Amino acid sequence: MKEIRKLLYLLQLEEYQTERYLSWLERHPIKKLKERKNKLHWTPRAIFTLLVSVLLSPFIKANRAVGFANDLLRPIFQSIEKIIVLLAKIKLNFYPNLIKIIITGSYGKTTFKEMLACALQAKYSVLKTPQNINTRLGIAQIIIKKLKKKHQIMIIEAGAYKEGEIKEICQLTHPSFGIVTIVGWMHLERFKTLANIRRTKLELIPFIKNKEKLFLPKKNHQLIDFKKTIIKIGQKLNISQKVIKKQLSNSQPPEHRLTVKKVNRNLIILDDTYNSNPLGFKKALKTLKSYQKYQKIIVTPGMIELGNKQFDLNKQAAKQAAKIADILVIIGETNKRAL
Repeated sequence: MKEIRKLLYLLQLEEYQTERYLSWLERHPIKKLKERKNKLHWTPRAIFTLLVSVLLSPFIKANRAVGFANDLLRPIFQSIEKIIVLLAKIKLNFYPNLIKIIITGSYGKTTFKEMLACALQAKYSVLKTPQNINTRLGIAQIIIKKLKKKHQIMIIEAGAYKEGEIKEICQLTHPSFGIVTIVGWMHLERFKTLANIRRTKLELIPFIKNKEKLFLPKKNHQLIDFKKTIIKIGQKLNISQKVIKKQLSNSQPPEHRLTVKKVNRNLIILDDTYNSNPLGFKKALKTLKSYQKYQKIIVTPGMIELGNKQFDLNKQAAKQAAKIADILVIIGETNKRAL
C-alpha cells in the first residue's frame, strides 16, 4: 500500500498523464520519491484510482496497476469534468455584473494575484482562486463552491501544460481583464519551444474586448511591472493610486516564494522553494547577496522541466551561485551533474 501511495502521488504530480508517469519511473526508482512540493491530495479521482490499483496489484506490478487504473478511469473523470465545467458556466450566467480578471504567465502568477487581491479589497468584495489552483477543473470547482452574490470581482489564476488550456479557461470565465506576467522558460519539457509557450499564454488576447484592460510583457523573459500594472487596474476600477499603494504596503508574499524567515539574529532563511525558473533563481541570488554580514548557504535541487535547456541553465545558475554563496548544498540526483 505504501508503494501504491507513492505511485499515486507521482501520477498526481504528472497531472494524471500516464505516459509522463511511466517515463519518470523508467528513469528513477519510486522509493526515492518523497512528498515535498505538494502532498498527495485525496480527491475522488485519487481515491478511485487507489481502489482500482489495489484490486489489480495481485495480478500485475504496482506501477503498471496504477497506470492501468488511471487509463481505465480517465473517460469517466473526463465526463465528470465536463459536467462540472457546464455547471460553473451556468452559475456564472447568474452573475452578469461580476468582473473577472485572468492572470497567466510562465511564473509570478500567484504573487501578482495576491498583490492585486490585496489592492482591490480596499473597495470591492473579491473572490480569488486559492493557492496555486489554476486548472479549468479547479477554477470551475471554486466557482461552484465559493462564488457568492456578495462578490464583485473574481481574480483567476490560469495555468497551462499544453496549448489550448488558457483558451479553455477563458471560454469558461469570459474575463474583462487579462494579465500575462511573463513569457519565459517554464515547463519547457512539455511545451518544447518558447514560441509554443508564448502562443499558449497569449490565448487570452481575443477574450479581452477592451484592449486597455490587457497587460502583456514587452518581450520574452521580462516581467511586467507588478505595482504599476496593479495601479492601472485599480484606477480603471475607480480606486485611487494613494489607496492602492497603501494596500500594497501591507501585502505579504505567498509562502515559499522568496519569503524571509528570521529565526534569530544569527540565522535568516530565504525560502524560495516553490520557484523553479532562471529569473526566479537570479532574483533569489540577488536577495541573498544583500545579506553581506552573513555566511551564505544555498540548498537547492536545481531547476526542473526545462527540457533540453535544463543542463545548461542549471550550470549557469551554479556559476552565479558560486560567486555569492559560501556553501552550495545540492539535493537529489536530477541536476547534480549540472550543478
